[in-house]
Amino acid sequence: MDDSMVKPNPIRDSANKLKLSIFGVNGKGAAFTHHPDRFSGDWDEISRLAKRADQLGIEGFVSASRWRAFGGDGHYSGDVMETFAWAGAIAAITERISIISTFPMSLINPAFVAKAEATVDLISGGRAGMNLVCGWFPPEFELFGVPMQEHNDRYGYADKWMEVFDKLWSSDEGFDLKNEYFDVKNAMSQPRPLQSRPVLLNAGGSPRGRQFAAQHAEVAFTIPDDPDPQAVKARVAEYREEARKKFGKEIQIWLSAYVVQKDTTAEAEAYAQDYIVTRGDDIAVADLIEANIPNAKTMPPEKMAEMSYEFKAGYGAYPLVGTASDIAQRMKELSEAGVDGLMLIWLDYEQGLEKLAGEVLPRIEEAGLRRPATAG
Repeated sequence: MDDSMVKPNPIRDSANKLKLSIFGVNGKGAAFTHHPDRFSGDWDEISRLAKRADQLGIEGFVSASRWRAFGGDGHYSGDVMETFAWAGAIAAITERISIISTFPMSLINPAFVAKAEATVDLISGGRAGMNLVCGWFPPEFELFGVPMQEHNDRYGYADKWMEVFDKLWSSDEGFDLKNEYFDVKNAMSQPRPLQSRPVLLNAGGSPRGRQFAAQHAEVAFTIPDDPDPQAVKARVAEYREEARKKFGKEIQIWLSAYVVQKDTTAEAEAYAQDYIVTRGDDIAVADLIEANIPNAKTMPPEKMAEMSYEFKAGYGAYPLVGTASDIAQRMKELSEAGVDGLMLIWLDYEQGLEKLAGEVLPRIEEAGLRRPATAG
């Protein structure tokens, strides 16, 4: 393809000071709740949301990866579309937005991923990206018949996985490559992609995970222990410094954030209380926490309750709860703390995006954080 036909990849190329993306939109959203407003996950709703986000100049549309449900067989958390097929479909109906496939590196071979991602890259005109996850949920490893390694060993495997993937993505002729985990011969991936490398995201939070993100990703996600912007600023600085010192590179630092926007702060807090506490899915979240936190059963009850609340609200995301003015102000504070982007979650995504477009985006545009989207 002529280079003039290759489109910008907005997560990488957008000039907006505060970039925005939408997460969990290949299934039923990222909240664990029985509230009737929860995202349906139907293709018609997903496709409408994708087109509207594209029109508004939102930088990214990000999938979740889930191969086995929390909370038992048939639970809604397992109703998640496969992310590369989903990305190809999103690519075909949008024009500008980055399309991010999330997948477990421990379970999916890099030869498949190179071909699948190149397919999305070609359909989208160069807007493909990936959210790299090492994998951590034991039932998913059991499903694939793959032994689950210890935490640090999974990142060691992921490093070697990236060595193979990067070579497959960049090489125009066959090659042999042998490392600790792979032994590929006369390897090559076709069709050839448009980008020199897809935009890569990672949310590793442990010391080993942060090192992996700093080495391989362009976007690292952090989950601050304290929502105060000054605490966020310190955490962001740590991530940037690690990438600079260890790998001599600059990376973007993003947060995942759940949004509850109402006309008054009291209304927003009441709605959050209703969907998170009153109608929260305690059984599924208990399953998630037990699988993800080795010492969960020995944690103090108040700490467990806090963690459960955060997962039910939006998969442990940062809270943006209040009026449009409250939310815009907190976005400004986060940007001033060094945050480059926010990956947004709502309970009702379509209504949430419209309220953001009508009341929050104009405020943060006026504050100089974003430029108004242009048509086309």
